Amino acid sequence: MSRSLPDWLQAYQIFQTNTEPAAIFDKWVGYSVVAAALRKKVHLPLGRIKIYPNLYIVFVAEPGIARKSQALSYGISFMSSIPEIICSADAVTKEAMLDDLENCAVDELMPDGETFRHSSLSIISKEFESFLGQKKENTKMLVLLTDLFDCQELPWKYRTKHSGSNVIPSVFINLLAATTPDSLASSLPPTAVGGGLTSRILFVWADGKKRKVPKPTTTKEEERLRELLLKDLYIISRMAGNFSFSKNADAAWDAWYMSYEEGDPNRICKDPSFNGWYSRKPMYVLKIAMLVAASKSDNLVLTWDHIEMAMKEIAELEVYM
Repeated sequence: MSRSLPDWLQAYQIFQTNTEPAAIFDKWVGYSVVAAALRKKVHLPLGRIKIYPNLYIVFVAEPGIARKSQALSYGISFMSSIPEIICSADAVTKEAMLDDLENCAVDELMPDGETFRHSSLSIISKEFESFLGQKKENTKMLVLLTDLFDCQELPWKYRTKHSGSNVIPSVFINLLAATTPDSLASSLPPTAVGGGLTSRILFVWADGKKRKVPKPTTTKEEERLRELLLKDLYIISRMAGNFSFSKNADAAWDAWYMSYEEGDPNRICKDPSFNGWYSRKPMYVLKIAMLVAASKSDNLVLTWDHIEMAMKEIAELEVYM
């Protein structure tokens, strides 16, 4: 089956033109949807480590200002079109989320003929503070999300009160959530800021709607575009295997990485609490580059154009953060 659209992410943003959510929210919903579709079936080998395309994305805006919950709802409608995309409930306990992970384990036949068992879960939360729980009680959830972000390859083990130890095969967590500045501050303890959970989150800020739309109906052209988006998203969800750098991208990435300074005094976010985030910035660039590549083609090759696009997207977020 061949694709109908040259760039899924761009087409998704065009599809959202006549809706109210901030344009930057539309863009990052698109990234999260592609990550959810890929699941743990693709990765980028980077020497001794593997980079997976999961992201923790949190929209931040004042209540009702930028339609963040509406943006999430549009994304959910696309995720729900792919049966293999398993989403967790909006507000769950740590134990319930682990049960969701254990229950969504599947065996995938990979291109090399091997069977790969993984547990890929997308968390969608319109009220991030509700998902995390009260500040006095949410330490376990914060630690769990922090621990699972790297998608370790080995099975993840945890102990329960009544059934002893449980094992989850090869975890993949993708998070898309929304909150307000006040709620974010009230739900995150100091230990989560800096080198903890916040250094693993891409915060997306908006201070207004894209436009006012009294009646957000769908035109025939938009409905046709939606059909093409759903068709191509299905194709994206079937991608599997290892990404690799193109020859030029391989050399250019090494050069960029060697010149990158996480403590650069001229970096956009100068607050020391961003030190942990900047130490992970190269990883975010590669994750997003994988999503850019998957949006455009089934070819599992990262070009320098993909990586440069990812850098631009990250730079845009830095300004708002």
